[in-house]
Amino acid sequence: MKLRLFLSLIAITAMVLSGCKKTPEYVAEPYACKCGSFNWRGNSYDLLDANYILSDSLVDMSRRYYITGDVKEEGQSEPHSVNFIIEIPDVSTAIFDLTDDDIEFEAEAQQVNQNDELIPVKYFRAVSGRVTVAPAFFGGSEQVRFNVFLQEVFGGTDVGSPFPFTGDFTVDVAGI
Repeated sequence: MKLRLFLSLIAITAMVLSGCKKTPEYVAEPYACKCGSFNWRGNSYDLLDANYILSDSLVDMSRRYYITGDVKEEGQSEPHSVNFIIEIPDVSTAIFDLTDDDIEFEAEAQQVNQNDELIPVKYFRAVSGRVTVAPAFFGGSEQVRFNVFLQEVFGGTDVGSPFPFTGDFTVDVAGI
């Protein structure tokens, strides 16, 4: 009986040890939606995500687009990203301008840089520009291009000079 127990323990141990194998170290790859890109401060970056919601539940063609991308530079150890929101009351006219005379959309950006100990989050607002939308009237892919000038906002006051922010993205719109 002791011999049978001893042989059983050896067999079980052999099975357990032969079933274990070392796998390569996990290397995290950032999620990328392959849905567009933007140009931030002279460098191009791929988007991590692009989404939309209806900004007005009573208007099927209203949009609030949200995009985000990682702008982490070489040598930075902490997260560094840009988030951008565009709000358009009705995308069916396809071209939207933001000038002193025409305010056809609103847009704002947020730069989150945990590498900057003084001001880790900066806010920007669009002061001029154009957004073009290829609306998906019956659902499907909706393509958006933007070319705006952003100005930093600190304590409710515009600071610094406006700078260009451009890009394009695609969102999948649910059918009506």
